[in-house]
Amino acid sequence: MLSFFFPKKFRIPVFVVLLSCFVCIPEVFAAADKTIYIRAGTGIALSEDTQFSDADCQSNSPAALFGCSMGNDGRAIGAYGDFGNSIVLDMSIGYFWNEWLRTELSFTYRPGFEFEGKSNFSQIDTDFAQTVEADLQSFSGMLVGVVKPLALFSLEKWTIEPILTAGLGFAHNSIDPMVYTFPSTTTTTPSGDHTDFAWTMGAGFAYALTDNIDVELLYRYSDLGEVRTDVDTITITRRSTNGIINNSIIVDETAADLEVNEILLSVVWYF
Repeated sequence: MLSFFFPKKFRIPVFVVLLSCFVCIPEVFAAADKTIYIRAGTGIALSEDTQFSDADCQSNSPAALFGCSMGNDGRAIGAYGDFGNSIVLDMSIGYFWNEWLRTELSFTYRPGFEFEGKSNFSQIDTDFAQTVEADLQSFSGMLVGVVKPLALFSLEKWTIEPILTAGLGFAHNSIDPMVYTFPSTTTTTPSGDHTDFAWTMGAGFAYALTDNIDVELLYRYSDLGEVRTDVDTITITRRSTNGIINNSIIVDETAADLEVNEILLSVVWYF
């Protein structure tokens, strides 16, 4: 996808370095003219590959959905796929400490994810595609630091300045019931809501449109924690008639990671 900015093995170390730039700020760096600003942005989020698996594959009460055995393709039984793409709606309020550093409280809504994948239950022939579908939305709130490295190192200012960002906070992920399709039946598993630790890091460019307005184009990687289905009953229906075969089996949670690459265009107003 777009993760070429920061290879995965370097994301955590770079994130820690960037975060330290705005968490441990000596008072001497505070600017005389401190400025409040708001930022509004929109863009697109592209999800990375993920896998739904049991919270506990050995659970018996409630029963694990997948279990601990291998699937018909040689991998652990689960649902493999991704959450597709979503629009991104982003709003922040922040504080401009000096010419190279600002911090902001950022809220982001991603309403349009759709999980599309395939399960690999071993009793189903490999020629049949066991499709899995569900809609998802995510809301996150983070404390974010934004650094202008040219100003930080007293380098010559460019017309379009590079910026680096890093932040941490929470994400609340809500998934609708998941529909598993089999040759003669469908299984609908519970919906779920889950709040988890989240963090982000990114890089981009800022352009000063006026003295008080900047336009920013940013790439960011965001780890939004886990998506989880609740402990509840599943519904098994016959595909030919939509008649219910069983709706009394209670299953344990399933979970998948939600990691996204985002391109965001924002306008920043300074006051």
